[in-house]
Amino acid sequence: MTGEVQEIALVARRIEPWDWCGVAATEVGLVSATLAHASEAACVDALRAASTAARHRSRGAQRLHTRRLGESSVAAAGWSAHQIAGNGLEQLWEYLTTGRQRLEIPLDRRAGTEFQQRTWDVLRRIPFGEVESYRWVAGELAQPRATRAVGTAIGANELLVFIPCHRVVAARGLGGYSRGLDVKRRLLAHERSWPRTAPLFAG
Repeated sequence: MTGEVQEIALVARRIEPWDWCGVAATEVGLVSATLAHASEAACVDALRAASTAARHRSRGAQRLHTRRLGESSVAAAGWSAHQIAGNGLEQLWEYLTTGRQRLEIPLDRRAGTEFQQRTWDVLRRIPFGEVESYRWVAGELAQPRATRAVGTAIGANELLVFIPCHRVVAARGLGGYSRGLDVKRRLLAHERSWPRTAPLFAG
């Protein structure tokens, strides 16, 4: 509908020892997720920046609502965007602190191109605690020469952990990561420290 307002809910909390982590959501699903920021302000700024593409998709003006969650509260604020964001942040907390391996939350990936979305689907099939190469991802897409395009698609992923781009590494070394290689190393070590129990993602 022309003039429709698209809600984006931003939520952030400190998750030790990962510092400030957060997610942003529309009424469709999570649109971005980030972690390991030194301050709440830096975390929220990153979420706002990552949500720019979603705002551009909207047909009308969007209202941004920021709500800080307490240590144990993920109560809904009354809007489905807030419910999704709250549940998503709770699941991110459980992944980072209890080794949760199955994340069940809708994702809003409308900002992605068709190739990016196909690439992200492949990433979501990489099991918890394992890694694959850019070449492997390209092969899964039946485009073995598309490793550079795969790298670009992975770099466009704003849903860290929920689309686990940290599990893709270069032939020599770790490759890149939007939150830096130290965070990528920590995530991989974190997953290796837990026994695998179930697929990370539902469905």
